[in-house]
Amino acid sequence: MRQKISLDLATRLVNHGPLVLISSMFEDKIDITPIAWHMPVSKRPPLLAFEISETHFIYKCIMDTKDFAVNIPSRDLLRETVMCGSGSGADVDKMRLTGLTTEMAREIKSPVLRAAMGVLECALVEDKYLLEKYNIVLGEVKYAEADPATFREHWLLKSNDMKTIHHLGNMTFCVPEDTISL
Repeated sequence: MRQKISLDLATRLVNHGPLVLISSMFEDKIDITPIAWHMPVSKRPPLLAFEISETHFIYKCIMDTKDFAVNIPSRDLLRETVMCGSGSGADVDKMRLTGLTTEMAREIKSPVLRAAMGVLECALVEDKYLLEKYNIVLGEVKYAEADPATFREHWLLKSNDMKTIHHLGNMTFCVPEDTISL
């Protein structure tokens, strides 16, 4: 069960570069898309950047709702994550295809993935230059939560089912081996 985390810690959910699932909606149609190209931009306020082509349905969803959720899947959701990237949400009901379920977000209109280890609810920050020149979508984190069994000020990554997924290219992925605290 996820619990609210401080916005001061929000960027730590993604600063190590995990594959994330972006969820948003267009009218009443939910889309969820894997994104590997992203990064924290600012800690105060917590601001994240994602490379999302304007040709993707998730882009249309984000522009329609003006918000989106960043869902962090665990290793055990790898197959569903890959399935979400195998077709356009304009043509495929990804929720039905994968069996994934969503729930209401706390601060935004877009839904969040029920099975995610961590969630960042973001409001779209429209930057016309970044959108048009580089397909960079900015989101200000309005609310964040994580499973306390997997995240306490940083990811714990103790067991295989609690590890984040990292995309290496094509259909190759890895998970973190261990955490080291000094």
